[in-house]
Amino acid sequence: MSKLHYLTALLFIILLAIASTWVFESIKNSPILKDEVLRHDPDYFLENFTATTTNIEGKLAYKVSGLHLEHYPDDNSLKLTQAVFSFYEDERINWTVRANEALIFQDSQKVYLSGNVVMDQFPDKKEKKRPIKLRTEQLFVDMKKKIATTKSKIKFTQGANRIQGIGMNADMKKNKIEFMSQVRSRYVSP
Repeated sequence: MSKLHYLTALLFIILLAIASTWVFESIKNSPILKDEVLRHDPDYFLENFTATTTNIEGKLAYKVSGLHLEHYPDDNSLKLTQAVFSFYEDERINWTVRANEALIFQDSQKVYLSGNVVMDQFPDKKEKKRPIKLRTEQLFVDMKKKIATTKSKIKFTQGANRIQGIGMNADMKKNKIEFMSQVRSRYVSP
């Protein structure tokens, strides 16, 4: 073989070594298999369930029940149908919130309720107050603070008294309700 053949073969081997080094470096820096993205599919479900939560003193804080519950592991959320939340104060039901659907997220501290949302307040019998009923289409509830808010239309009834408005903040611990805008009311004196 002549020198030209040796030089051509040597040049080919050097180019092949440079190309293979480049290919191996690009594979090492950008893996072929990327991290698997979790799909938003339920990993378990419950039918006709009731769950109870207690406070740090071991007293009943709230109960959650519904027809169907699904858990989603990608964001640790829960989806409920025909949900009922019962909030307790001093071992008695103080408020209930019902809705067609509910989403529970952020470690079970935040709840979004939608579809025919109804809040009922049951005053202590010693207070001699009439029960309150609130109706809306969407409601956010902070389970820890026991605060409910909405930006939707809200209808309030207490006996013959009526209030309608847009938006509301309700503090279920203090039994205080604040309407945000376009408030109209009808008050019937006792």
